[in-house]
Amino acid sequence: MIDHETGRTSDISPSTLGAQPTAIGYLRTDLCSYRGFVTARLRLTAIAHGYRLRWLVELPAYPSADHLTTLRTTLDRTAADAVIIVSAAHLPGRQFRALRAMTPVIVDSTVLPKTAGPLARLRALLCSRLPPCRISEWARWRRYNAATAATKRSISS
Repeated sequence: MIDHETGRTSDISPSTLGAQPTAIGYLRTDLCSYRGFVTARLRLTAIAHGYRLRWLVELPAYPSADHLTTLRTTLDRTAADAVIIVSAAHLPGRQFRALRAMTPVIVDSTVLPKTAGPLARLRALLCSRLPPCRISEWARWRRYNAATAATKRSISS
């Protein structure tokens, strides 16, 4: 960080001055089919960990040394405090360890529920809103009304 008044570099980061720490996001475009969804997940992960997502680095194909160079340059230019990635598969093996040596790395570990069919999510939402006792009370009320109606019919005939 450059101290603009004196023109010298200082070792004080914005996070020590009370500002919210910043992070950059990284994703590989060949592994993400829905980039908008992944971007939203990265932003929510940053918020959950107390960071502000300042920049998103989207790079294609298999990560090489150039990807780490790009991340290092982006970290220096943005003065970000951490890197947020969607999964460890986006930087496999040595690249992940090398990035962790440079800066803190946050891996988004959001687990999404698996749905069996197109209506499974809707069914799960509706069933979670109705308490189980309501369904049994409704069935009891329906049986009572059916029995009462049958009794009234047998008396009237």
